[in-house]
Amino acid sequence: SSGINAEYGGAYLVIYEYIPGKQLVNSKKEPSFWRKLGVLTAELQNKMGEVSYAGFVREHNWDALRAHFTLQHTGPYFPSELIPNVQIDSVIEFSKSLESRLSKFSKQLIHSDINEYNIIVNEMDEISIIDFNDVILSYKVIDLANCIGYMCMAQGSDLQVARNVYEGYKSITTLSTEELLLIYDLIVSRFALSVCNGRSQIEADGANEYVVRCVQDNVQFLRWLSDRGRHEFNAAVLGL
Repeated sequence: SSGINAEYGGAYLVIYEYIPGKQLVNSKKEPSFWRKLGVLTAELQNKMGEVSYAGFVREHNWDALRAHFTLQHTGPYFPSELIPNVQIDSVIEFSKSLESRLSKFSKQLIHSDINEYNIIVNEMDEISIIDFNDVILSYKVIDLANCIGYMCMAQGSDLQVARNVYEGYKSITTLSTEELLLIYDLIVSRFALSVCNGRSQIEADGANEYVVRCVQDNVQFLRWLSDRGRHEFNAAVLGL
């Protein structure tokens, strides 16, 4: 399939390819696997940085830079009673400040949705990242934050998994301390957005097994992460 971005010009072409293997969901892996995923994430970013982005300048509901726009509508669905250490107003203010805080860094195309459902692993533990429908023009640290957050959650809230992903990533690409210090809040923002969007969808369209499960998992992870706090996360995952 293909399409045109009429406002900014440019076109995109979607190519479908069969990739043997299974989704990473419910799979336990050795530390070397997570470092390998971090390496692949960085290498993918390097390749995507070479791609012209004219067709991908667009508004997207999952864009961290636009989270405050979405949360102005879905924020009331945030279950503050279940996640008392996260204030949705603070998440909105963080999103509003993100563009200016990252403005000194270059934008490029990023995957923006590296989660356990979008990672295929074959019998030899070779990794493929799939589903590029959410590609946007944004900042690399946002991609890394999403990957670290989802992998940590998928492996039972394990900060060592997050650390291994980061160790692999930084062997290929280096981010500034200023960027790295945003990762905790980027993860909180992403999962808060996911919870609010999911609960809004359930109210509008009725219970969907996949969405309900995602909301439950995201609430549990966000509560666990916020209980750990920024300082513990930065020390355990980023060595800061």
